[in-house]
Amino acid sequence: SLMSLAREHHYSKIVAKVPSRSGNPFLEAGFIEEARIPRFFPEPDDGLFLSRFFSATRRDEQNSRTYDQIVSRIPVRREEPAVGSLPPGYSIHSCSARDADDLARFYAAVFSSYPFPIHDAAHIRTMMGHATRFYAVIHNKDPAAAASAEMDPTTGTVEMTDFATSPGHRGRGLARRLLSVMEDAARDQGMRVAYTIARAGSPAMNAVFARAGYCFGGRLANNTHIGGSLESMNVWYKDL
Repeated sequence: SLMSLAREHHYSKIVAKVPSRSGNPFLEAGFIEEARIPRFFPEPDDGLFLSRFFSATRRDEQNSRTYDQIVSRIPVRREEPAVGSLPPGYSIHSCSARDADDLARFYAAVFSSYPFPIHDAAHIRTMMGHATRFYAVIHNKDPAAAASAEMDPTTGTVEMTDFATSPGHRGRGLARRLLSVMEDAARDQGMRVAYTIARAGSPAMNAVFARAGYCFGGRLANNTHIGGSLESMNVWYKDL
């Protein structure tokens, strides 16, 4: 069983993403609801992020107040358009398998650790073969920013993920423009709901989604090893 597997491998947390109608057996087994995306499943039914902690240390967030403040301080406003065109010298590129090596080098330079082997070009090519589209902002023939849209045709949902911007190109609104292009492409593919799992400690990344009209769906405590440490992640969602 899932619980036996977790204990056998000494996992301190497991997460299940399930329809709300299937949630009770998990809750009775000690899972808790950390986040929810309305109408995630096409019946329609909400999608629940249910977590089971096997360690009190894993459950305890050291920076919970900071995470709360990051979300609460984002101004509540209507969806803002991606402002104007890209700065001079920048362009957005829909990536193909031949771009995988450049993307892998780019991600390896930005992230000291990542929950998936995003620094591996072969892994990126595999993702591209399974309904994931990568996009990059190009400057002087090199990626300045990148992200991916991981589409699930069975649910009509798309995860906007793998956002990264090189330090020298930050503050130019590149992530917001990437997100806008990715949303348009997802709509063209018939996706109904977009969502993301963003680093809870990143004011800039959370603001990108909030200002693009995404709603806060909850926080996954101490969930993802990224950038060299274990971090909590915020769930944001939007009807397309």
